[in-house]
Amino acid sequence: MEGGIQAWHGLTADGPPEGGIAYFASGTDAADMAALAWALEENTRHFYSSLAKMRPGTDEADLFMKLVSAEEHHKETLSSIHGKLSGEPVDRFYRGQTSPTLEGGVGMEEALSWARDKPAKKILSISMGFEANAYDRYLKMVDVSENDDAKEVFRTIAKEEKGHLKKLAALLDQQHQKEE
Repeated sequence: MEGGIQAWHGLTADGPPEGGIAYFASGTDAADMAALAWALEENTRHFYSSLAKMRPGTDEADLFMKLVSAEEHHKETLSSIHGKLSGEPVDRFYRGQTSPTLEGGVGMEEALSWARDKPAKKILSISMGFEANAYDRYLKMVDVSENDDAKEVFRTIAKEEKGHLKKLAALLDQQHQKEE
């Protein structure tokens, strides 16, 4: 992001450090963490897909579709680690979900409703917040997981989330340059 942290005028994290892992109880094992993370990734995938449909033919739509693909990759990775650890279906926390939640605890419908009439830079800013929350969550999952394979998966996904942040920041910079 051009100008570094001094230029940031978007959303900021709030609350205690454990807030980013609110859905992951301290006693939860690596398999449960992977399944819950899978559900959040699926919800985020759906959010990005919906955003791309709202803005067909734009640079943002292209980026959102790339993020959809990345979220699908994360889901596959989490499904694999979950299967190795538990032998159960990964979507067990997702089935029957009545109000899907995105990263940071934001409701899906609330986020999509908010995004409908917002300019691209505001949507990119909130998306950066979601990705930052995911990055933070995966780093925390590395710390709380006792399984070395799970730690490595969570570490890898954290790096990928950091990459998403960089892509979103670059597109946000492009939006700011268009306005100048």
